[in-house]
Amino acid sequence: MAIGDALKKRFPNAAIHFVGSKFGLESKILPERGDGHTLLTIRGFMRGISPRALFRNLLFPIRFAIAYLKSRRLIKRFSPVVVIGTGGYASGLPLLAAIHKEIPTVIHEQNSYPGVTTRWLSSRATRVCLSYEDARRHLKKKVVLSPATRFGRTL
Repeated sequence: MAIGDALKKRFPNAAIHFVGSKFGLESKILPERGDGHTLLTIRGFMRGISPRALFRNLLFPIRFAIAYLKSRRLIKRFSPVVVIGTGGYASGLPLLAAIHKEIPTVIHEQNSYPGVTTRWLSSRATRVCLSYEDARRHLKKKVVLSPATRFGRTL
């Protein structure tokens, strides 16, 4: 949300639309903020062996397909000039849909070890921005380092 806030400050006429997960913290924060948003029914793959993990992981392909199709509809509806993802699983499908539509994409990874989404999409993203130098060695694509401070200061 800090990236969106910084973009709104720098480009007041820009339309920002947030995409998150119905299962994440953003499902509570975004409605309270009043920002335009869409919540996808997607959650990360659960590691471990348990009945709960098995059930949740069996639903993953279905949720993945539904969330991807919803992401494609969002891309068509809003015609964004860029799609920015912060590396979480909820950002993966909008980023993938944008890549398939040849819309510029930016991934901003805040961790020293990139998550699954960043590692999966970094080679196809237009730009990958990292907060930590250590993350660079885990990615194939040339990346840009941004200071490990709030994103708005670098815009």
